[in-house]
Amino acid sequence: MSFIPMNLNDAVEAKPVAHGKYDLVISAAELTKTKEKQKDQFRVQIAIEGHDDAPNIFEYVQIPDMDDDQKARDFKALLLRRFLTLFGVKIDPAGFDPEALAMELVGARCNAEVKQEEYNGNISNKLVVPRLKAEESPSNAGRGTPPKRRAA
Repeated sequence: MSFIPMNLNDAVEAKPVAHGKYDLVISAAELTKTKEKQKDQFRVQIAIEGHDDAPNIFEYVQIPDMDDDQKARDFKALLLRRFLTLFGVKIDPAGFDPEALAMELVGARCNAEVKQEEYNGNISNKLVVPRLKAEESPSNAGRGTPPKRRAA
């Protein structure tokens, strides 16, 4: 290997962004297995546009498995639907091919909330995937600001 003319002292750690809403783009998506149960999942890398010095956000989205019990399968389907809805990826009611969906995810964009979280002593960014609009709690439906009281 030949000499590489590079000052490694100029290399710096990436800096997570502050909590807020950002324009995001999926830069990579691949099928992987979960560590514990070896179930299929998507491993998605999300870039924060305009913040080249920020590290990518890694999001893991489990894929519903027909071997899962019904409750687990339904929950995984819900989380996947939330993620796809956030990024504006069309959902075919007949089903999906995970490999084709992984390729379709690349380049998908959204404007979404990003927060900071600590993991193993390091601060990183985490995507906040909102609930579906139809899931909003009925106890909060129709609630606005309380009426203003008149001064006596």
